[in-house]
Amino acid sequence: MMKNIKKIIINFPTNIGDAILALPALDRIKTNFPEARITAIVSPKTKKFFSKNNFIDQVVLFDKRWRAREKVRFCLNLRKQFDLMIDFKNSMLPIFLGVKQHTPFIRRFSKKSHIKDRYLKLVENIAPKLACLKSKFIVSESHKKKWNLSDKEKYIFFGCFSRSYRKEYPIDNLIGLVDKLRGKYRCVLLGLGQDQKKFDQFKLKQGVINLVGKTDMADVYFLLFRFAAAVVAVDSSIMHLSSYLNLPIVGLFGPTAPERSGPWSKKSVVLQNRKLACIPCEEKKGCLNFDCMDIGLIKIVKEIELLVEDE
Repeated sequence: MMKNIKKIIINFPTNIGDAILALPALDRIKTNFPEARITAIVSPKTKKFFSKNNFIDQVVLFDKRWRAREKVRFCLNLRKQFDLMIDFKNSMLPIFLGVKQHTPFIRRFSKKSHIKDRYLKLVENIAPKLACLKSKFIVSESHKKKWNLSDKEKYIFFGCFSRSYRKEYPIDNLIGLVDKLRGKYRCVLLGLGQDQKKFDQFKLKQGVINLVGKTDMADVYFLLFRFAAAVVAVDSSIMHLSSYLNLPIVGLFGPTAPERSGPWSKKSVVLQNRKLACIPCEEKKGCLNFDCMDIGLIKIVKEIELLVEDE
């Protein structure tokens, strides 16, 4: 185990979903170096999220769209300030920042290994002790009261949208699924503001709580942690955060491989359209088959009921 590690800098992935997949590795680093001060290099997409993490002492912004002069200034400002660097992006920053102890540049992972496991493998020699600590995202008490949900009800959360339309669950299927479940559970829809327009042609019925565009990822963390009986999600940041919280999950997969980015909760199931031989195609360019996310409602309802009733 490394000694005299007092200041650690971590270069997190640019996108929020990949950054969440690195949280188990963050927990392992904190467990092995509980007294160290941790600085996170974040992107514009992840800055707000990591600024609320209780294991992160400082966030510094790096934007890959910066000009060379701005990138040089960034490196000079941080140079030779840290004892250890964890670089999930495998950049040249450990050299530019003058950090002698860092994660290796040569990395060999199985193509089928889970991304979360790759990040853990990356730090296992640096931090050999398994994680016994788990990070949290801080939401103010006043902000928590914004969500008018009850501990006495069972809520199913839906994260069925994605920045990649190929990974999304079809909107008409989602409405039908929610309609089948709303009589037994309270259904909560999550998503970005841009996803709200997809509901314009539908009238959401009683028992459905629409939080699309009304939350950031720290809010989602609190809502899932406090209220979720189960989560239905596509390959997305909401699914990864639900996995980190070890919630019951029904993961809906089409073009991407669940072996690489699927849920890892103890109680989770992956559903796919098994009628298609072309999955996973990893969103191959030129693919004109959009049926891979057409997963039957009855299958999903059955799996949700099994997961929730088993709690």
